[in-house]
Amino acid sequence: MRMAAVKKVGAVLLAVSMTLGLASCFRQAEPVVTPGLFQLEEANINLDQAATENRNRLVREEFRGQVHVLPDPWGMESIELFFEPSGSNSLIIAENTDSTQLRAASIAVAQRVPMITYDDSIRSEVVAQIEKLGVNRILLVGNLPFASTSGALEILHDPGTTQALGEMTAFQFTSQVVGTPHDIPQAIADLESSDFTELKAAWEPLYRKEEWDVEPIPAQSRRDSGMSPVIIGTPGSSVASIANAKAWGGDVWIMPTGDPRDSKAQMALVSGLDDGPLVALGPQFGDTNLLTDRIRHGWNSPTSAES
Repeated sequence: MRMAAVKKVGAVLLAVSMTLGLASCFRQAEPVVTPGLFQLEEANINLDQAATENRNRLVREEFRGQVHVLPDPWGMESIELFFEPSGSNSLIIAENTDSTQLRAASIAVAQRVPMITYDDSIRSEVVAQIEKLGVNRILLVGNLPFASTSGALEILHDPGTTQALGEMTAFQFTSQVVGTPHDIPQAIADLESSDFTELKAAWEPLYRKEEWDVEPIPAQSRRDSGMSPVIIGTPGSSVASIANAKAWGGDVWIMPTGDPRDSKAQMALVSGLDDGPLVALGPQFGDTNLLTDRIRHGWNSPTSAES
């Protein structure tokens, strides 16, 4: 009788150990492509797993099988890609200074409104883009010479104060100081529409004209439907391009360089995406062919040779 009890206990223990062993075999691995990716040791980055994660993400049909490189510094190409299909009632145009671009990006992401960094060389393209989007309201941020060519277009001016932000959006903003120009892309990539954060440049005052009237800039809906492609940038990516991707609804990953072969973490972000869905913001990625070739080449060592 005692021997039978011992055998029974042994069988139970064996069954439990087998169950635990099977559970460990089928335990799902921790995701690789997360905000903590660049803090991981190289040995803990599984590129095959990263490729699977990248390929299995839900993405809008128009981005499937597509790799886009957007070198434009003014935000025009990102508006065309993300906003032109559905249009936009409002558009933000910013003076080409760091402080005004940070201000414009803060509003753009909060209200999900596209922005352009203005330059006289693109004036005709800006006018054409306004017509394509169906814009009826423009917010000018900074000291700009831009004027409406149509009586149906409402031109608003940003006074440049924190109070004005609240009146334009009906929400109270929290200020966040950006320490250096190098930090701008990451600061914008970290913005969330629901946080209502006003980014300020530590090195440059913001243009203000407090006597300007304040008019509301209505919030628009998220456009990506939670199915964004992988979007990457670097510290050299333009403010407007990153802000437009964020305003559209996407997440932007800021990589140290434009060559994914430069580190295993960078390669993990784009592993498996040589045929998309991928959007790269900035000329530092080269053209589409160069970027896709580098992804196919893969990561071989901490220092890959330049092509």
